[in-house]
Parts: sequence; C-alpha cells; structure tokens
Amino acid sequence: ILTGLGILIFALVFFSLYQLSNFTLFDDEFEVIESIKVPGKDYILKIYHIPSNATSQSYIQIRKIENGMEDVLENYERFNHLENYALARDTLVLSVRDLGNAKAEIVIKKIPLP
Repeated sequence: ILTGLGILIFALVFFSLYQLSNFTLFDDEFEVIESIKVPGKDYILKIYHIPSNATSQSYIQIRKIENGMEDVLENYERFNHLENYALARDTLVLSVRDLGNAKAEIVIKKIPLP
C-alpha cells in the first residue's frame, strides 16, 4: 500500500511540475492580419495583432518592411480588431475597433505613407 501511494504522489508531483513548466498565461506570438504590397513602392506593409500581456492590452500595429528591416509606423492601443483597410494614394486608411467594448464603434484611422 505504501509503495502504491508513493508512486501516486510521485506521479502527481511530476505531472504538476510538468504543467507549471509548460503553462503560458498570455499569447506571445504576433499575428499578421494583413500583408499589403504598396503599388509603386519598394516596401510591404504588415498589419499585426499584438496580444495582451501583463502590462498592456492587445492592440493593432502597422509595420513597414523594406530591405529586411521592420519599422513600426503606428500603434493603435485602444483597438484590437481590424474591420477593413484601403490604400488611397499615399495614405493607408484603416477601420478599427475594440471588441472588448460592447458599445465600441468603428473608428477610421489614416496613416500617411512614406
């Protein structure tokens, strides 16, 4: 009986340690929502969803990728969902909103492109 109880306790301790060592509280991977080739330009725009962590809420981020270098153009920290986007001349027009707020309206943001 003592040996069986010892094996059970060992198995529970091992399982608990395994679960604790592999547990993640927050998503840590950025999700590419859209990748946009800008006509007439030598760069690509990527729209990311950045997940929340212990110090910030999830948000939308716009990056410019040119010659292997990524530059952050804009962060939209109050918004976590991209409804739509459009390119208008040298401007990226985004429709974003916060899905965590039941009364959140769609907001239009304009980013002048370099």
